[in-house]
Amino acid sequence: MPPKAFDGTLRELYTGWAEKVLLEADAVEQFHHLLVAYLQTADPLFLVRTVKGTERGVTIRTASGERLRATDNAPSWWIHRELFAGRLPARAAFDAFVDGIPWHMFRMPKGENINIAGWHVAHIFDVKNGDVTFAAWDRAELVRRMVRNVHPCNYFYIPKQGWQRNGGDPRVIAFFYETLASKYRAIWSEFLEHAAGSPHHTLGDSGEHRIACHPASEAKPLAATIHQLRGGLDGYAACYSSSRLCFKASVIEPLAMSDRFGVITPIGTFVLSKQEFYDEFPSVVASVSYGESGRTLLAAHRGRVRF
Repeated sequence: MPPKAFDGTLRELYTGWAEKVLLEADAVEQFHHLLVAYLQTADPLFLVRTVKGTERGVTIRTASGERLRATDNAPSWWIHRELFAGRLPARAAFDAFVDGIPWHMFRMPKGENINIAGWHVAHIFDVKNGDVTFAAWDRAELVRRMVRNVHPCNYFYIPKQGWQRNGGDPRVIAFFYETLASKYRAIWSEFLEHAAGSPHHTLGDSGEHRIACHPASEAKPLAATIHQLRGGLDGYAACYSSSRLCFKASVIEPLAMSDRFGVITPIGTFVLSKQEFYDEFPSVVASVSYGESGRTLLAAHRGRVRF
């Protein structure tokens, strides 16, 4: 588990907490060699991050005949869980291993995983770059995208509190780049080649960069996350009306994580981004009512508000 609150250097965060959930080098090396061999087979299944026009879990063929399946961040959670537990298939079973990787957070098996434990999975190299012409992606582009999406060398773990600020900070990325490059040095050069990643320049002693993570209840009041508006909803990606604050998966799930949506209720209009929804209401997102029936009525939020 990450610390409930932290204010110190990156090195202190790493040695005290983050190092404990990092995968061992031998497990990552074995996974790397299996993945590289798999990507050289005749018809691999490329698991890439979803972009506009793709649907998670649906396998399609590109113009060049390659198989592509769009995912959210679930593969990183699942692969960490499997490798952390020492569950790695034989080479002959790796095709089935890849095909069975969850492509949506709702498809994750029950039980603890890196996300439920309180860690945000961030990336050294971006998994998306704004290119949505997926039908035209060639094998080299699909290899790059899949490696960035599923390879543990591209993951680092920070507390969920403040992840938006810390996960994309160049100093944080530089620290974990250096840390992972050292821990996984036996395969690091080959990982960079397959991920089409350029070596990072050192930003001084990035380990001395100070980082603060506070409990969500202290970090900001509810009103800072769910904004009650008196005006219209211009500029928001989606909105709908409900007699109570109700989260509709059919509206929310097609949105990008940064998109904001509004719920118009008799007591006011509430707006938040999809990412804020995922972070503030993880139990709602994981609920059967949201995942299967597609809607969840929110009666209370952490005992602080009732609708």
